[in-house]
Amino acid sequence: MIAQILLKKIAIVDDEQDLAKVTGWDVEEAGFESFIVDDFFREVDVLASYIEKNAQGALCDHRLANYGRTNFSGATLVAELYDRKIPSILITQYTAIDANVSIRKSRRKIPVLLSRDEANAATIKQGIKNCVLELRGQVPSNRKPHRTLVRITNTDTESGEDVLDAIVPGWNPHEAVRFPAVLIPEEIRQDALKGGVRLFAHVNIGADKSEDLYFEKFQLAPELDDNDELT
Repeated sequence: MIAQILLKKIAIVDDEQDLAKVTGWDVEEAGFESFIVDDFFREVDVLASYIEKNAQGALCDHRLANYGRTNFSGATLVAELYDRKIPSILITQYTAIDANVSIRKSRRKIPVLLSRDEANAATIKQGIKNCVLELRGQVPSNRKPHRTLVRITNTDTESGEDVLDAIVPGWNPHEAVRFPAVLIPEEIRQDALKGGVRLFAHVNIGADKSEDLYFEKFQLAPELDDNDELT
């Protein structure tokens, strides 16, 4: 009920018009008006301003550049809308491919990520409500950041950029997580890219799935000595 009281119209940003229409039907079934964005935008702030003037929330597909509609991603747009306090959901059919790098770059400011097959009237309605609550400061436990150890296990490149594989013992000591190196401050990035480095970062270690993890505020951890029990 809270989302519907605060929001009336939801903008839909998708470069595939057929999928935009389907999403619009789900939005309307969830109790909102749908507003399909069908213009071309080259700057993320221009599109965010357009949405801000015409709607109170948004659903954004992640891969927006496939048909030349934009030169930025849906994740970047949702992050911009987050800064403007506009509740927005990111939808993608490429979760397994994009979650580690292109989405992870903005994951801190993406309260709700839905795979295409998860998106329906019920999940959209609940997702918008969750966005509204987080923007009000009511952050759920699985989204709250905690300072924790991040142990770099491997360095690689993906889509032409440096990426890091890491173990986050405070989340799951048995599953590695990949994230883009650009999240690490430039002054310590080269140290991290050497591999085998331990860092501290703020991570939402309450996340259920690896694609929901975000990383920020990295610092180099002290080197271990023989008596240090950190693992």
